Amino acid sequence: MKNYQRIFAGLLISILLLSGCGRLALQESYDATQTAASALSATQTLFNPNLPLAATITPNTPTPVQFSPTPEIQQPAEPTATATSLPSPTPGVLENLPEPWSGIQQRMQSYGQVQENYLSPDYRLRLSQAIELQSEAGQILSLELHGDSYSMFEERYSLTPEIFYSQVELLLTEGYHFATIHEVEGFVYGWFPLPQRTVILTTDISSQTVNSLGSIAQTFAAMEQLYGLRPHMIVYPWTGDMLERPGIACEGDSCWQALRDARDSGFFTFGAHSQTHPDFSTVGFEQLETDWMTSKQAMLNNLGLNVYSLAWPFEVCSLDRQAMLNMGFTIGWGGVTKPITQNYTAWQDPAPLCLPRMFPPAISGVSMRPEGLTWEQMLQAVAP
Repeated sequence: MKNYQRIFAGLLISILLLSGCGRLALQESYDATQTAASALSATQTLFNPNLPLAATITPNTPTPVQFSPTPEIQQPAEPTATATSLPSPTPGVLENLPEPWSGIQQRMQSYGQVQENYLSPDYRLRLSQAIELQSEAGQILSLELHGDSYSMFEERYSLTPEIFYSQVELLLTEGYHFATIHEVEGFVYGWFPLPQRTVILTTDISSQTVNSLGSIAQTFAAMEQLYGLRPHMIVYPWTGDMLERPGIACEGDSCWQALRDARDSGFFTFGAHSQTHPDFSTVGFEQLETDWMTSKQAMLNNLGLNVYSLAWPFEVCSLDRQAMLNMGFTIGWGGVTKPITQNYTAWQDPAPLCLPRMFPPAISGVSMRPEGLTWEQMLQAVAP
């Protein structure tokens, strides 16, 4: 990267949900993630808390990425001194995992957090039995939330903690598996099968919704106690909005602390939702690269995680797939990125950097996307 001038972007008060972006085609590359992680560790990033959506970055020029056709994941680069250290896995528990589980383990190591529960013998057995009973999924319903308490578009896109609780309970009683980001990546790139009844929960998080992660964790903990199964959600923080603005949001380190608490709960995996939340279809390469590298660095510094997935602001995917691969991103979420009747995450999906998302049913009981469908209708459409 070249040195940049400061990038100023106005504070975006609400998140407009737009749809539509071209389907992308790309090849799998895990080496790109490791190269980007090394570049991040060498990057010097300074945040100005008085300008919460601005980032001053003076990065080094990254080493050219050499892509490999194999899915081998190397050990991650050492985090910067300011990164949060995570507990080490129990010795001996995760040795000699069979394929494809060893691939999940390697990706966890690269990501920076090994969650033993998602590699345990009981978890692996449960998943294999579900696949045997249900058959393998060809496509998966992926859902976009904004925490568990929000109301937009005259309540057509809305949720309360109570309704979210009931929705999670329904999914568990119907035998649904909640995929982690590592499992999603393996599924999309064609090396980690999942049962037909799988759901992907994602949430885009701002300073206004970050505390809802505590409520979601409480719901998940209650469900785990009741059913012996662990729900899961993939979290995409708007990193520029996690900075303190006295009298406005994020008093002290409160927003990042809420994210650390969510990380430590074991119910979440993480990606990034950008630093300044622009419409990436309208920006040039330099702003694209600066923004995402700054966001990745913020996740590394504050959570100790080398994230490799993202959720596009406004659901508008950038067409610069090579730039995203060079930065180490292999998974990206948009909105309506396929015809609505096919708007599902697919096995060996041709557009892994522009994956589709639907909306869970609103407080009215029906979804805004796909329009007017109930839970039962949505689930039946993707996994009859």
